[in-house]
Amino acid sequence: MTLLREVTERPLDPGYAEMARRRAEEGAAGAPSGRSVRSVVTLLLVAVLLGAVTVVAVRDLRAPRPTVAEGRTVLMEQIQERSAEVESLSARATALGSEVDGLQSGGLLPSALQEVNELDRLVSGEVPVEGPGMVVSLTDGSGGGLVEPGDAPAESRVRDADVQFVVNELWAAGAEAIAVNDERLTSLSAIRNAGDAILVDLQPLNGPTYTIEAIGDPEDMQVEFARSAGLGFLQLLSAEYDIKNEVSTSEGMHLPGAGSPTLRWARVPQSGATPPTAGASTGTTGTTQDRSEEDNG
Repeated sequence: MTLLREVTERPLDPGYAEMARRRAEEGAAGAPSGRSVRSVVTLLLVAVLLGAVTVVAVRDLRAPRPTVAEGRTVLMEQIQERSAEVESLSARATALGSEVDGLQSGGLLPSALQEVNELDRLVSGEVPVEGPGMVVSLTDGSGGGLVEPGDAPAESRVRDADVQFVVNELWAAGAEAIAVNDERLTSLSAIRNAGDAILVDLQPLNGPTYTIEAIGDPEDMQVEFARSAGLGFLQLLSAEYDIKNEVSTSEGMHLPGAGSPTLRWARVPQSGATPPTAGASTGTTGTTQDRSEEDNG
């Protein structure tokens, strides 16, 4: 009871009460305490020091550095030199290209070399071609349900590996020229994917139907394609992934050209040498893997 009475009657500790009394007396007398004066002086010194440090830092940052300015000048000079060199080489390439076109169209080349050149342009896919052949179309499936075009589930969509497989089988069946959705393929073409989009030489293809046109002998190509794994692969896509496919022939197709290829290597022919014969085109680069393994990977 004594402890309870002490707490209720004197809730403030005697030491706190004494300090409160002294502060009240000092405030009444108007004399500031030594501790408050020291605090004010300390704050002023810290503020002055921070201001001085800030001013020095800002002046140091704004001051031009000789090494940085010199490096920037050197880079600008190099950029100007390289730009002038590129412009000069581009002008020279344009002039040489015009000269080559003039030689080809002016009939100044030997007949044998002219024939080889025209055949090379056909084989490399530089110029458009026309003729009969096969058409294979792949269409995204619905996954067993009713969905809008373009909203097919991932496993029922045509992939780049599917297009690669069909293209390679058509090359093996005797195709002389192939285009996918009017994108001409060459021996250096690459069929890849970027997300859900299929790219041919970095050009996106518009789905959900992908049309693969191959020019060649239709009867021979049909026989060879049926003997290969291509027909079984199409049946697998239809049965397992609901990807619709159609194989047909056409008596007249027009495949656009892929444009002039980039010249990577050349040599001066020896006098009297026989012109080289055109090489056969090869299939699209890239390997094909099973869709089930790809799903698991």
